Amino acid sequence: MKRIFFVILLCFCMVGTLLAQKKSYRITFKWYQGNASCEGEMAYLTGFFGDERQVYDSAVVRKGISVFKGRNLPDGLYEVSVAGMEPHSLVISESRQFTYWTDGVSHIEGSSENLAYQLAHFSINTTDGYIPEPVVFETHSEGHDLVYKYLLLEYLGLEQCPYPDARLLRHPLFNQLISSKLQSEKIAVIDSVFDRYGMDTEIGQYYMARVLKYYNMDNQPLYDEILVHLYDKYYVPSGLQLLSDTYERVLKRSIERKRRVLPGVVVPPLEALNTDGKKESTEDISHAYTVLWFWDPDCEDCQVETPALYEYYQEKADVYDFEVFAFSITQDVNRWKQMVAEWGLSWINTCDGLGGVNMDIVDYFSLVTTPASLLLDSENKIILRNFTLEELDEFLRKHYLE
Repeated sequence: MKRIFFVILLCFCMVGTLLAQKKSYRITFKWYQGNASCEGEMAYLTGFFGDERQVYDSAVVRKGISVFKGRNLPDGLYEVSVAGMEPHSLVISESRQFTYWTDGVSHIEGSSENLAYQLAHFSINTTDGYIPEPVVFETHSEGHDLVYKYLLLEYLGLEQCPYPDARLLRHPLFNQLISSKLQSEKIAVIDSVFDRYGMDTEIGQYYMARVLKYYNMDNQPLYDEILVHLYDKYYVPSGLQLLSDTYERVLKRSIERKRRVLPGVVVPPLEALNTDGKKESTEDISHAYTVLWFWDPDCEDCQVETPALYEYYQEKADVYDFEVFAFSITQDVNRWKQMVAEWGLSWINTCDGLGGVNMDIVDYFSLVTTPASLLLDSENKIILRNFTLEELDEFLRKHYLE
């Protein structure tokens, strides 16, 4: 019985040792110093993961040599650097104990994938508009799967490297290309990333967590539309939790607020009291369009943009058949009345400080700054949000001509 137990224990130890050896590494790097000396300097082995770059190891240069060694180094692209010297790129995959040195030309001993990677860069000619076929990279990679994918990525881009291989996250170019798509502010382009890599891959999950935070910003109407789209189409159906409990709650609340002010959403009737203390309601407006204008008398931008909007209102309200429902968020009623009188505002003027408001305006419309605005159609559907005067005029003029 003891013998059986000892054999089982020995097997476990051997398996653990083999697994540890699989990721352990020893990289000897010999620096070509020429007229410069890096003796005694600290050399660094840095790696990438998505938009992050971190130092995985360091070693002092002694007699022109740095030795990096450790128990765990994930597959990926790494860079070895020391102050005053040109950095060198390495692929870490199958070979984990090798020597790299340079005398103006790179030499590699003990790593066939790095040899293939370096030779490919040296021999593949992409000048004069020549773009190699994928089979060229397959030949140069000499059967090394990760080298093949990295070469495809570097020379042919994302379209020719569609593999959902998480090791692509450890190549900085991959992150640059993916991030440019995700930050394009175009839903179709963003969708192409998640439709390709899916939410069941490490790549899809990594970038979904980041893109949800990237587009969760205040006072950005276009971002709101993108955020809600990603949340509904990919994140909720995946059933995953990629963010902290706290941020999940924040995101859910943010989505609820942003959903209320997306294009096409019907705004419920807004009621508030005017300068005479009488109730005004957007439900009573019978024009083709309604501008909801949220402002504060003490807001400097409001003091510039409100008179400008009113001037436009006087000139074009009858032409384009629109009304302005102005709501001041201030509690200083006297200050509000003073500004209304000073500017001679004759549109619908209401104020939070008078009471009689039928909803929490600031919360419902996600008002972070003033002025803020919405353009509604005759059915109170949102058309534009936080628009400039030029954008308002462009829309109304276009639809008037139609």
